[in-house]
Amino acid sequence: MKYIYIFRHGETEYNKLGIMQGRSIDLSLNDQGKIQVNKFYEFYKNIPFELVISSELKRSKESIGKFVKKGIPFKIDERITEISWGANEGQPMGEETKQRFKKMIQEWAKGNLDYCIPGGETGLSLVTRIDSFITDLKQRPEKYILINTHGRALKMLVTRMLQQDISMMEKYKHHNTGLYLFEQENDKFNLIKENNIDHLNSNYGRIQ
Repeated sequence: MKYIYIFRHGETEYNKLGIMQGRSIDLSLNDQGKIQVNKFYEFYKNIPFELVISSELKRSKESIGKFVKKGIPFKIDERITEISWGANEGQPMGEETKQRFKKMIQEWAKGNLDYCIPGGETGLSLVTRIDSFITDLKQRPEKYILINTHGRALKMLVTRMLQQDISMMEKYKHHNTGLYLFEQENDKFNLIKENNIDHLNSNYGRIQ
């Protein structure tokens, strides 16, 4: 049996302001994000992780920094980086931005994975890299793996690990540092915890 812990990065200033980030915007965590990841670390630091994986972006690497400092083997995998939002990157969620996003979700749900927000990444590209990552994840020998990723990449990971249709992506929420815990038995992943934020409601990791 393997246990896969997947969580979203901590808060950035763009998260706080409701501005879309995507792959090309490489912000660090803000003060709230640092508190969130500290609380996550304190809550889960005794899990015997054998491998930590993040994307190449700062907000992802910073979110698992304390685990890496413990000496846990660490690798960067660009396959779990955030989607490129194209024309929406760096934009607040105004009406035009929302309409472009809504159109993309509708097209993907209809099976048109070649569709993308202008200048952005297609659904096919995202599915292909996430599926490749999952294939390799299934074969890894480690029993406890910690993964940090991004909102849209996380939604796609969860959907594909559960072998669900892409139209199901929108049901999966992603709070900053929200945890998805999977149990892997043979080639099947079972979802144990969904967007869990118990660590944020605990006394662990409080900065005095």
